[in-house]
Amino acid sequence: MTRILIAEDDADLRLLLRLVLHRAGHRVSEARDGVEALEAISRESFDVVLLDNLMPRMSGIEVLEAVQLLRRVERPLILVISALASRADIRSYYVRGADDFLAKPFSTDELVDRVAMLLDERSLTHHGPRREAG
Repeated sequence: MTRILIAEDDADLRLLLRLVLHRAGHRVSEARDGVEALEAISRESFDVVLLDNLMPRMSGIEVLEAVQLLRRVERPLILVISALASRADIRSYYVRGADDFLAKPFSTDELVDRVAMLLDERSLTHHGPRREAG
């Protein structure tokens, strides 16, 4: 079963994402802000992290940068979900290590498809253990 972390400060959106991803067969954990997200990634293994950018205490960009430094943990696939969707914003997510980007608002079907695509791509390009940061 795929492990997914939802890092989103909006409680209603977190609930919706949790229900949709759970219904799609994933095991879901939640973080209310960037600090909780980084702590969760540091102590648990996740296949995918859905990462909002505008969060209290630590932004999604800051989490992306910090995850790159966590060499002792397996690096999850990171899907940034944000309303900040200018070319410069999107480029900054990828430069800092995001694997994909989804602009808010998005459909739940699109989210489930993106997660499945990321997981499929990883299984095609990585034979063996999950990739690590570095």
